[in-house]
Amino acid sequence: MKNTIKWFLAGIASIVLAYLLISELAYPVLMKYHHLATAMNRFAYTKLFLEIYAALSLFFLYVQWLKGKFSAIYLYLFYSVYLFLLFIVLFGKARNYHSYSLEPWDFLVWNRTTLTEALLNVIYFIPLGVLFRLGSKWWEFFLISFLVILGVETIQYVFSIGTFAVSDILLNLFGCSIGAIFYQLLSNRMAENKKIN
Repeated sequence: MKNTIKWFLAGIASIVLAYLLISELAYPVLMKYHHLATAMNRFAYTKLFLEIYAALSLFFLYVQWLKGKFSAIYLYLFYSVYLFLLFIVLFGKARNYHSYSLEPWDFLVWNRTTLTEALLNVIYFIPLGVLFRLGSKWWEFFLISFLVILGVETIQYVFSIGTFAVSDILLNLFGCSIGAIFYQLLSNRMAENKKIN
């Protein structure tokens, strides 16, 4: 009975968090980009799909945490969809937009849209931080993260599909770092489980 209540509450929490993440944070910001909004409006259930994906990802992440190990099936399914969505968000927001910002703290303004975008720039890269930390040392993780994020920003600028922004690099690195810390916590948990068993 206790486990049933725990799973039920985890399911409810996953649904609520997914709704807040997609409906209150990500979707309103993404819909402000005309090119991306046009693409998302082609499929009537885009928002619902994103909410279901986020809810299932969070719920099964909790399951992995309880078990103290990641299932290969979960990782492959999650990262297949996540990387596709990340690609769309990073490279599908704009076209024929060519700009740069060398100001590292340009997101520190009292503007809800700017702060929300800054928060999303952190959140989007948390799973990538977990992925980059798999099997790498800390210095390798930071090098991989920095080079990939620098590459993304450069591609956005060179191909006129976004802004090269130093602040985005810092925010994305912060998101990757959160993911790496989560990976480290999970690794410690897995090591404890092995000792117990």
